[in-house]
Amino acid sequence: MSFLAQTTDVNYHGNVHGGKVMKWIDEVAYALAVRYARKNCVTKFVDDIEFLKAIHIGDLVFLTATLIEVGNTSMRIHVEVQSENLIEQVKKENCACEIVFVAIDQDGNKTTIK
Repeated sequence: MSFLAQTTDVNYHGNVHGGKVMKWIDEVAYALAVRYARKNCVTKFVDDIEFLKAIHIGDLVFLTATLIEVGNTSMRIHVEVQSENLIEQVKKENCACEIVFVAIDQDGNKTTIK
């Protein structure tokens, strides 16, 4: 997933809000989980997120989700966040984490993935 950081994404310091980055992480991991499971999924757990470098307005943001483990009802996904200042052409590693999603049925109960 990639897009430009917008003025509506930043906090009072002019950096993209950490909560916004967490939302993006959840969204890209959700897309991978649903695509793999072919079922609706919900977030169960997010591992340690360490914010290393700030994302600024106008930076091109890249989120990469990789499936690293699949259980009966859950999936562990690794997400990396990078950004690039397009004028200076400088890329930064912003943060990474692991997130667990659980497949659910129409009633919201856990269901098997395969």
